[in-house]
Amino acid sequence: MRDDAGEVSITEMLHLRDYWRTVRKRIWTLITAFALIVGSVTVITLLTPPVYQASASLQIDAQPRAPTGGISAIGEYGSGQYLTDQEYYNTQHKKLWSRSHAQAVFDRLGLAEHELYRDLEEPVDALKKQVNIEPIPKTRLVWVYVRAPSPDLAEQVNAAWTETFVESNYREINQGIQDGLAWLRSETTKAQDDVRRAEESIQGFRQKNNQIALSTDEKGHVATQQIEQLSMDKGRAEAELARRQAEYEGLASAVSRQDNPTRLSLLVASELMSQLRENYATLVTELAALEQKYGEKMPQVVEARLRVDDIARQIRGEAAAELGRRAAMREEAGRAVVELGNTIDALTSSALSASGPQAEYNLLKRDLEAKRRIYDELLARQQEMAVTASLKENNIRIIDTALAEVEPVEPNYVRNIALALAAGLLAGVSLALFFDYMDTTIKTREEVEALGIPFLGIIPSVPGLAGEGWEIARERYLYSYKYPKSAFAEFIRNIRTSVNFSAREDGQPPRRLLITSAGPREGKTTSSINLGISFAATGRRVCLVDADLRRPSLHHAFGLDNERGLSTLMSGADAVAGVVQPTPQEGLFILPSGPRPPNPAEQLGSQGCRDALDKLNEQFDLVIIDTPPVVAVTDAVVLANDVDGVIMVIKSFKVARDLVLQAKRQLNDVEARLIGVILNDFDIQRKSYGYYYYYTYYGAERDDVAKVRRSMDA
Repeated sequence: MRDDAGEVSITEMLHLRDYWRTVRKRIWTLITAFALIVGSVTVITLLTPPVYQASASLQIDAQPRAPTGGISAIGEYGSGQYLTDQEYYNTQHKKLWSRSHAQAVFDRLGLAEHELYRDLEEPVDALKKQVNIEPIPKTRLVWVYVRAPSPDLAEQVNAAWTETFVESNYREINQGIQDGLAWLRSETTKAQDDVRRAEESIQGFRQKNNQIALSTDEKGHVATQQIEQLSMDKGRAEAELARRQAEYEGLASAVSRQDNPTRLSLLVASELMSQLRENYATLVTELAALEQKYGEKMPQVVEARLRVDDIARQIRGEAAAELGRRAAMREEAGRAVVELGNTIDALTSSALSASGPQAEYNLLKRDLEAKRRIYDELLARQQEMAVTASLKENNIRIIDTALAEVEPVEPNYVRNIALALAAGLLAGVSLALFFDYMDTTIKTREEVEALGIPFLGIIPSVPGLAGEGWEIARERYLYSYKYPKSAFAEFIRNIRTSVNFSAREDGQPPRRLLITSAGPREGKTTSSINLGISFAATGRRVCLVDADLRRPSLHHAFGLDNERGLSTLMSGADAVAGVVQPTPQEGLFILPSGPRPPNPAEQLGSQGCRDALDKLNEQFDLVIIDTPPVVAVTDAVVLANDVDGVIMVIKSFKVARDLVLQAKRQLNDVEARLIGVILNDFDIQRKSYGYYYYYTYYGAERDDVAKVRRSMDA
């Protein structure tokens, strides 16, 4: 039974193992990226000037109610509506971090000459960026944090920031009370002067008429009663005028100061203003949520801000209309006072004419009493409002005074280094995977098979044999002959086995093989010679044919001459026995290329070449043909249909997939039988491909570089 869960687990493990191999393969990329990031962050952290932080906290209670209820309204906070109060808190938070508040603190501390701000184009904005406001959720507390290069400066700015805000809020709340109190003081002084003049009039009348006292029993007189009643009415009218004046002055002061719409709406008692206030609070709350989610420049936020501004304009418009109505009512109250005064004056003149000095005295006395009543009422209102103002009502207060931390908050060495370690590791791994993804060269069996080409095996690289020169090349060419128990020879034998299993259509092993490559210098000659040595070691007669008529190299490998060879055999100038030369390996013979013909491709595609190959197969069990690269010239393609199979040699980490695919297409175009690929110069010592190393452990000696060097020196 198939264990599906087990198969999935193994598949995931293999994928993870592939990633691990990739990382190990590009370990220096990872180390370089890691070192650059960690080193850069460490240097920047060490060079960053220290930053100190001071903190303070404020308590912002709900907004105080409008001061229209006298002493009884003191200490009453909140509108009774959650949205309105929430909008008030949001407004206060914005004001606490506003540029105008930053300007006030900047001027208060005289920071224009401070070295930190002196040369800045926007010093107020720089100061504002040093401040951070952090409301504590589900409370009325707000933390104010200030960062500065020194703890003293941070503490000074924080203290000024909180104290200035508290003082500004106090002035705003009590401005209406102070305006009303000033007006009452002015009116009380006028009333006091009126009382004094009335008393002086009575005193002058008595002295003029040489009377210490006059009878006041004249209340039955109709004119006197009318005057008394009108005087009382005038007193009430003047009190009404004072009330209307106070209401007008309070609203006019708020309108001129451009108070926030919510506070302005609380000064107007109307159903429309109440509805506008609720709509404004709802929209402001929605705007705050959108700004927190999207920022300040998104279309949704801009549209919401326009709606808020529209409601604010309506509130200010309704307040202006109410101010006009209050002005009209104030003027009406003033006209009533004037009309009553005129009526009293007319009745007084009439009474004086009819009753003589006694009537005039009674009128003066009643005028004094009326003015005293007005004075007493204004004085009482003034004293009441003075008590309200003396209480210094304020709904914002400092809870924790500004205090700077002893240790700097920036740079945070532990956090920065930890983040640098994580970022360096992530960047290193990402770069390793990215470079591996961008690397299109063929490196593994899986990548060969992904191109739809069978994989025959690998030829490992030999440490110490990298480089140029014929001496090094000869060592590579004859390595499996000199070291038959090496890992190199074992891999060649593995390829030999794979080739034997790639049977012809008649079921027999191939007798004529063509070895080529996609590009130059990929090791096809090394593969041809060592594969020929391996086949000859099994007792078969093998002939290596150098069909690279442009750049022949087989004769160099064995130190043979190249005066005669394939070209003379194709032309009929020589027989097989006259051109084939033996090698140190028993059963292995070499057919050099011979003199270079003027048209190599045409010669290889001629009937003479086919006849020559047939003659070779009559005398040898296996003919291995070494040809030029497929993509470079057409020689290999011309010969591809005259062999039992084509073997393509690819040098690992050098040839791109596209070049291999192009070579494959060219061979497919002539219907050549591509039996597989040999991956040459494969570094089995790479830890990322350690599974190939098992070949060197079981039945094969590890390649000895010193042994190779000694052989070359000999």
